[in-house]
Amino acid sequence: MGTGWRAIQVADLRSVIEMLIGRHRFWRADPPLPTVLVTGRQALAAVDMLAKPFEDAVPYARVTDGEHTSVLGLVKSLAGEDGRLGKPVGGSLLPPPRFPLAQFVLWARERPKGAAPPNPQSHTDYQAFKKRLKEWRRGKRGGDQGVKTSADFLTRAATTWVPVGTLAVWWAGGASDLVGVIPWLLGALVALAGTAAQGVLSIRGSLFTGWFAKKPKLRRRPFERLPQYALRLAAAGDEEIDELLVHALMQDLHEAYKKWIIPWPSWGRGQYSLLVLQVTDPSGTNARFLRLLEEITKKTGLFAPMVVLAAVPDGPPAHGAATPEDLRNLEQAVRQWQNTARLGVPDLRLNIEATALPANPPDDPASPHRARAMGYWAAMALLLVVPLALVYWIQRDRDGHCGGLPWAERIGGECVGIVNATRATPDDLFDGDVKGLIKKIDANNVYATDSGRYVSLVLFGEFSIRKTAPDDTRLAAAVSELMALEEYQRTVSSTPRLRVLIANAGDNFGQGRRTAQLITEMAEQDPHVMGVVGLPRSVTGVSDAIAELHLAKIPMVASTATADGLGYIKNPAKTGDPGDPSPYYFQVGPTNFRQATLGARFARRTLLPALDGPSAAIVEDQSPADEYTNNLADDFEKALEKEHVKVTGRIPYTVDEGGISTAAEKACKLEPDVLVYAGRASEFRPFLTAIEGQACGEVKVIAGDDVVKVVSDHGDEIANMKQVEVYHMALGHRALWQRAKATAFVGKLLNGAHPKASDDNLILTYDAADVVYRAANAAYRAASAAGGQEDERLPSRGDILYRLARTSGDTSWAGSSGVVNFSAADQHTPTDKAIAIMRVEQAQWGHARPVVRCGRLDTNEPPVKDALCTGLPDSAAGR
Repeated sequence: MGTGWRAIQVADLRSVIEMLIGRHRFWRADPPLPTVLVTGRQALAAVDMLAKPFEDAVPYARVTDGEHTSVLGLVKSLAGEDGRLGKPVGGSLLPPPRFPLAQFVLWARERPKGAAPPNPQSHTDYQAFKKRLKEWRRGKRGGDQGVKTSADFLTRAATTWVPVGTLAVWWAGGASDLVGVIPWLLGALVALAGTAAQGVLSIRGSLFTGWFAKKPKLRRRPFERLPQYALRLAAAGDEEIDELLVHALMQDLHEAYKKWIIPWPSWGRGQYSLLVLQVTDPSGTNARFLRLLEEITKKTGLFAPMVVLAAVPDGPPAHGAATPEDLRNLEQAVRQWQNTARLGVPDLRLNIEATALPANPPDDPASPHRARAMGYWAAMALLLVVPLALVYWIQRDRDGHCGGLPWAERIGGECVGIVNATRATPDDLFDGDVKGLIKKIDANNVYATDSGRYVSLVLFGEFSIRKTAPDDTRLAAAVSELMALEEYQRTVSSTPRLRVLIANAGDNFGQGRRTAQLITEMAEQDPHVMGVVGLPRSVTGVSDAIAELHLAKIPMVASTATADGLGYIKNPAKTGDPGDPSPYYFQVGPTNFRQATLGARFARRTLLPALDGPSAAIVEDQSPADEYTNNLADDFEKALEKEHVKVTGRIPYTVDEGGISTAAEKACKLEPDVLVYAGRASEFRPFLTAIEGQACGEVKVIAGDDVVKVVSDHGDEIANMKQVEVYHMALGHRALWQRAKATAFVGKLLNGAHPKASDDNLILTYDAADVVYRAANAAYRAASAAGGQEDERLPSRGDILYRLARTSGDTSWAGSSGVVNFSAADQHTPTDKAIAIMRVEQAQWGHARPVVRCGRLDTNEPPVKDALCTGLPDSAAGR
């Protein structure tokens, strides 16, 4: 040996083989791999020396010449049920390659020793093969190894179908009307069905056997059943079967390293298989196997991902081979071969001559490459964990958005925001009458949107009231508001149609600000939204909502909210300043100041005209978030003093802490001539009961408008009290109208429609919707007359604001709550709005009879001549 040979170390040669069997990065395509033909007297020793370090690190097989008498036997030793290339590789973290195609061909060729070849035309043989195939498949699933194989295939399928099931959950939750548990069930069904289907196809081999109909020379015919194809294979010639077997082996190896679109262990294999062959007989089985590898590659372009080290001591087993390179130049020869391979289908043979070996090669076995396998398993874990986590997150998000509603959120168990912006309201959000009425509104919405020409109106209210006291009228008020909108929407027959969006602000309007923000977000994307109506109670949540909608420049029309400062936008920099009225806020109901002024005049001039220096006591709800009660008590005190009625005391209580009986007792001790109740409806009847039981003597009570529904529900009881004479304010009541002059809507009420409704909420909400729709309709008709396209005809919210502000003077009109005539000033309170004082007695409409009514019901009606109404102010700003 020369000095150049002595310089070569076994480790250097090993690195070349390691380079060959080492797989490229996963994003790079797999290169062709050579058949290294080692010639010379040291050929077998050289091949063993090169391969030995890797025999436990990669799928490995060593076949000596003469070991098998046929290609079938050789392939069976490599890829059969116990084939050496299919043995597990310890520490590789991956299952070994599987050979379903080759094993199917091997099975088809099996027959008892001495038995004649089967006849493909024989029905008996076909039935026998059909039975054999069934038993073979059952046998592959049985036993410990079969169970492990089945579990492996099911796991592979799960990593595909669990993510797909997750997408199904997302699709069902975000793009359809399915809500609640149905997306979960759909996702689970998709995941389970997909996993089961792919797993069964893999275990049975059906996922792979389709290849027989596409690529091999001995192809499966169209619509040919698998047992019939197996029968043909059993009867085919040996040469055809040899080629099919080698081709199937190469395809199985290709599938084992193929980058499937679905998760598969092939992504994680970091090293190719290694086959060591001894070829001493040019016409022997091993030589034929090598030739078939080459021929199939040239015919099909299929490269087997397997490095073949073949010891050919007497030279290559075919003519025309290139001159062999010296073993010392192995690296150079490999690199030259790789460069050639990049240009196209190369000659698989790489000829190397080994005339001598390095002395004392070290015994240093290689270890399996694990980095890629670890990355694969990490990806598999993520594909299982991340989708489940994502489904959990999706469900939380869906729960947080009330079943996937884009402009609604679940806060504290309530669904707040717009519940029907993109689809019908989910069934599980509301109960009872609220649910039923919203369903009707949603059905009307379909009719409106299907027309293509519609405008949207947002009803802002509290529809998820958690707990109501016996006389808590909030639920009745909410139901009445929905009744009014459903009635109005259903009877709109002109173009554009009306879509009603339900905005739930939560119990006691506790999420008023957030609901307004969600309305704003929706309105930015939906030009059909014309404005917001409702806002029915003077509480902090409604004030917060008005401030948010003001910033978004969205027109608002309140129904029964009456507090004087509602609609004023405060400047945070000016402490104690009430602020300025929002130009976007309107209200169709009279203010607290108008109520209190009329109530004080009535008390002094009608109830106590003969008394010298009469007195009054005010019982007020001082709940901190209630702007109505505090403001009403202040207004009554000022108005009574102006009428020279001395207010001897203001007795507070709160809804949350109770104390109404104590407040009644304290009020009686003051011995007032009139008692003013500035509280909420839920405590009104207990208050009257306490007064009746105290030593107050005969006393007259005047209450605010909030008690209308309580009087309607308990009129008999209140009217029959012995010591208490009860009056209350009314903002809108069917009893104010004569049948001849009633609007169409009030006419229905007089004929018995909605007998259990809260009249104030019902009538004023109807008018609030009418105000906005009239403005939208007028703007739409004006655009239509100008000949604009449909998109151009759609009014802007600026158009609505302009027309609302102009609803004044000559452009006022008769609504169901009286004349709708907004103040020309910035305050936008109604001018000379109808308001009444009702006496509780046996009367036609809910045990309440109007004793005083100020303000016009119709534009043709002359001003009311009652002295109590003369100069009655519209608001505190107008006094």
